Amino acid sequence: MAMHDVEKTAIRTGYKNAKRMRRRRRFMPIYIFTVLLLTACLGMALSMTLFFNVSSIKVTGTAPQYSAEEITMASGVGKGDNLLRMNVKELENNIESDMIYIESATVSKKYPDAVTIDVKSCHEAYNIYFDNGILMTSESGKIITNSTEAGEGLTGIYGFNPSVLTPGLHTSSSDETKNVIFKTLAEIMSNELDYSITSIDMSDKYNIVVVFDDRIEFSMGNWNEIPYKITLAESVMGRLGDAKEGYLTMVGNNQCSFREKAAVELANQVKSTGLTTTDTGITSAQGNAVSEATTTTTITTEIIAEN
Repeated sequence: MAMHDVEKTAIRTGYKNAKRMRRRRRFMPIYIFTVLLLTACLGMALSMTLFFNVSSIKVTGTAPQYSAEEITMASGVGKGDNLLRMNVKELENNIESDMIYIESATVSKKYPDAVTIDVKSCHEAYNIYFDNGILMTSESGKIITNSTEAGEGLTGIYGFNPSVLTPGLHTSSSDETKNVIFKTLAEIMSNELDYSITSIDMSDKYNIVVVFDDRIEFSMGNWNEIPYKITLAESVMGRLGDAKEGYLTMVGNNQCSFREKAAVELANQVKSTGLTTTDTGITSAQGNAVSEATTTTTITTEIIAEN
């Protein structure tokens, strides 16, 4: 073979090798990506089958009505379930909807193989009256019973117009504003008040009526600044003392007026007497005297509380 033939063959071979190397370098990222993708898929498959499977379930919190086994069963989680495929929110909803006396449930994944269920029990707080019965609910409005019997010693709610009536669910009003009123007052009552609220009437949402201690009826007006209005009412009641019975009314934005129950009842009697004086022959002077005494009582028992 001639010398120049050998040189040509060597050059051609070198060119092919260089071209092959460039091609390999060009496809190297694709090769790496493919290998990484396959590795990730294999790892995911193993995680979904062989790894992170539940072997321990722990129930914490307070729910004396139920055992840990009952709570676990209601959640739907079981040993062998995969943590990665577990829908925590669904498990929590299962517990809260199926177990009426559990206010809230929090399910936590504890890798590599454990689950913790923390529960909080609910307590009767309100009797919500509606046309066909009474909903007994917790502080957050979770329905405990739907019946015709009121829970003893609970705050009565009137005029809420509930649209959700199923035990285990949270009630809701057909009027969104009344949901806001209920939520706001419930939050206030969850803290310790100086005077307990025994009933709330929101039939007229522009004139909400709250009764304290079954003796002071407070007409607060609309739902604006409810926390401030409750604080103001308690301040006035503190000045009145624990024996007074009567009616508080918001006057403007920062005042309350008070009328004693006895004075209001006397005024009503005077009005009724005045309607019958002509028929019975009672003189107008007698009626005027009673009316004057009543007016004086009402004025002297008026208290104005300002910011």
